[in-house]
Amino acid sequence: MKKEECLLKIGLYSFFTIALLPTQSPIAAQQQERKNILFLMADDFNYWTSALGYHPQSKTPNIDKLAAKGVMFTDAHCSSPVSNPSRNALWSGYRPTTTGIMNNSGGYVRNIPGFENTVTMNQYFMQQGYWVYGAGKLYHPSSMKDAKGDEIDQKNWSQRYTGGTGSQGGNYLKWKNPGWETMTYSVNPAKMTTENCPDFQMATEVAQFIRNYESSPQAGKPFFIGCGVFRPHLPWNIPKEFWNLFKTEDIELPKGYKKGALADLPWMHAGADHQGVVEAGKWQEAIHAYLASQALADYNIGLLLDALEDTPYAENTIVCFMGDHGWHLGEKERWGKNTLFDQGNHTTLIIYDPSAKGNGKVCRKVVSLQDIYPTLMELSGIPVKTDIEGNSLAPLLDEPSREDWEHPVIMAYSGTSYIKTNQWRYVRDTKTNRQMLFNVADDPYEHTNLRYKTGYEDVLSRLDIQLDSLIGIGQELKRKRLANYSFIPTSHTLPGILEAEDYDEGAEQQTYHDNDIENKGGAYRTEDGVDIYITDDLEGGSFHISDIASGEWWKYTVEEYVAGEYNVHIRVKNASEYPMQLHLHQRTRKVGSVEIPPTDGWKTFVMSKVELEAERNLHLTFSVEGAGSDMFLNWFRFESIPTGNINLRADSDRKCLINNVARNGYLELDLTPTDAIAQITIYTTEGKEISSHKVPGEQRVMYELPASLAKGHYLIRISDSACSSVEKFIVL
Repeated sequence: MKKEECLLKIGLYSFFTIALLPTQSPIAAQQQERKNILFLMADDFNYWTSALGYHPQSKTPNIDKLAAKGVMFTDAHCSSPVSNPSRNALWSGYRPTTTGIMNNSGGYVRNIPGFENTVTMNQYFMQQGYWVYGAGKLYHPSSMKDAKGDEIDQKNWSQRYTGGTGSQGGNYLKWKNPGWETMTYSVNPAKMTTENCPDFQMATEVAQFIRNYESSPQAGKPFFIGCGVFRPHLPWNIPKEFWNLFKTEDIELPKGYKKGALADLPWMHAGADHQGVVEAGKWQEAIHAYLASQALADYNIGLLLDALEDTPYAENTIVCFMGDHGWHLGEKERWGKNTLFDQGNHTTLIIYDPSAKGNGKVCRKVVSLQDIYPTLMELSGIPVKTDIEGNSLAPLLDEPSREDWEHPVIMAYSGTSYIKTNQWRYVRDTKTNRQMLFNVADDPYEHTNLRYKTGYEDVLSRLDIQLDSLIGIGQELKRKRLANYSFIPTSHTLPGILEAEDYDEGAEQQTYHDNDIENKGGAYRTEDGVDIYITDDLEGGSFHISDIASGEWWKYTVEEYVAGEYNVHIRVKNASEYPMQLHLHQRTRKVGSVEIPPTDGWKTFVMSKVELEAERNLHLTFSVEGAGSDMFLNWFRFESIPTGNINLRADSDRKCLINNVARNGYLELDLTPTDAIAQITIYTTEGKEISSHKVPGEQRVMYELPASLAKGHYLIRISDSACSSVEKFIVL
């Protein structure tokens, strides 16, 4: 794409320029725009919250309260069913299938060739001006040591809690599983204190840190506070008051357990861990111990949630609670996490964003913990890194039941990869007799393996294609890193023109979705499975998307922009016999349509007077409808509707705005391209002059705007002896 196509032009048309958050403006000015984050984790916490109701005897009142306030994702899955790969994927933004970290001995992401300079989520928020505080088990292990025992990542936290985690046990009801000696539990008859329960001590201190933040030296910065409690991780050492919340004789077995369910999985057999529990008659008591450990975790999480409610930050803080993976308690005759079944991967995920429209609702769409990094970036208002994997869940936070959410999640463990959609879960093992296919919409507890039954060939083919496509995107990212590829996030503007090659099914902010079952791909980047070809359009870019059919779509997300009316020019070719409708949506609101009749070549069509409303993040989706199936897309261009004031015509496409969003009454300008003296004039969008001043040029300046400017959109004209340029800005 040519650089000049990205520049704002005032004249007959004006290219649509969308500014992201600035990199040069003072951090203090950014704080008022950005949300804080309270990020909470519980180790080995599956999806047994009482709000979800899978196990009716769970007692998690604090987590339930958060679920009622935010959005609870009932079908959330980790990237790998053990701590190290799950947490590496979460914090780095790269799937296990990309890094190769698929078990607890896989090492830390920066030990992997090509990923030595990975910017972790905590590091990125710190780079964006956040005070990043970490406590407890966030990475694996919690001390963040690598395989050599050396401390890692210590410079990527503003502050770390140095105390321990867990809880002390006692001699009451002490038991060790003879089939799995790691599985032990006991009850401490003493009342819980900060001395005998490090999780409690940590939660108490972090809660006090939250309460004191307003008066701390770093109060001018937004915060990212992460806290990971250790329970319900083994050993299940429980203070007696939490054990007493339940009665062993009343404990029910899990809904997901079915006697004889392994008959459909000939390679499976009852594990020694399960045999040890059953033969000792400890099944109900062991579940009792786990439920009590969950209740302990819930109590400590509640201390942190209550502390936040006691501060002025409560309504400007995103809260995320999650378990790092699932945990079996007898389902599939297994105990623990490291399995290929749903129970090993299925976990709890709750997100509360104060401005989300879907708060208080439940989302039943399949999502991944891999989605958290891109989600928190988008929600918080920082520039979005697009060189990581996962999908932002922001659309689901606004509309939890949206019908168009069809993003499959992929997982991996010890060399085996598997995929889950809203209907299917498919385990593709290297050994054919270990493969599994479940229709989870009808069989949520995976009792019937359909992999070797007839009639599912098309389903398996489609899932293989989706799995290969997602793995291929990660491998392309890895290839670039190994080739010393350096990604730099766009910091100022989104191009006014967006070409076909920007769309690659999720590795960037631009995404293209097709319904090509065979997914053979095009002549360019065929490993993605996207129909992208080297173009024959002389007036377009280098590539185009081909074979677009009804039901397909493409979209992109932008941080900040100027709301208003735009004409959208779309470069397409309709080679079918039927007209096609092209629709444009801002989130779920339809803002424009244009009919594309059959054409004898490439044509440019205009979607007129598209009104884009103000919002923190711009989510645009183009969709296709019609009987045809052979439409091509090269580019589309947003052009602002002109003001009609001839005095505001510019004779230069020079850009002087570093960011087009005013901060605290100032615009940050780069006047280095101007003469020694520049004239700055502010206008309304209708062309009425508001103020005019001469300022020193040839430098960067913070230009103070008139105090009378209300929230809204304005034009700034910068003139010198050589030329004048005009740009649009917004006052928030």
